[in-house]
Amino acid sequence: MTLNLNEMKTITYSIAMAIALIILFSCDKIITNPSLEEFCSVAPNGWECELITDSFNQNDIPQNADNPVAIIKYKNPSREFERFESTKVNPSLTLDLYSILLKEELIDFIKSQQMYSWCIPTYFGETKDYFIITSPCFINSGSFTDEADSCISDLYKALESLMTINDYDLIGN
Repeated sequence: MTLNLNEMKTITYSIAMAIALIILFSCDKIITNPSLEEFCSVAPNGWECELITDSFNQNDIPQNADNPVAIIKYKNPSREFERFESTKVNPSLTLDLYSILLKEELIDFIKSQQMYSWCIPTYFGETKDYFIITSPCFINSGSFTDEADSCISDLYKALESLMTINDYDLIGN
């Protein structure tokens, strides 16, 4: 059996593509390394961002959690959704960023807090330098209606461009 030049090129190309696909899908997700300021710069139009690196308000930290490296607070004053009957609220999100070196400790901490009912820490994502947590009470003031979720979806999409979201088998993530 002899192959002509075109058949050999096709086979070679197919093998190369198969190897490239195997390598692509076998690698871990690429973890990005944005600066703290980039978390504010990616916020879509209409979103205000506050970067806090000291003098933390304990109400911005999930229950029983240690102080983070930074807290980033987002709010969109140009949008509203109904939280309670006739009560309008602006969409908002608070993120607590910790050193990635504390990742295993924070995963264990999140798991240990899941039995509690509110303001518990939940995993949000990570970068090369930061492990990011939030809490249900820090997302749209605890409102998870379709209307509230739609008001914050553009912010989530922008933030996803900065971080990797892994599955650590954590309930609610």
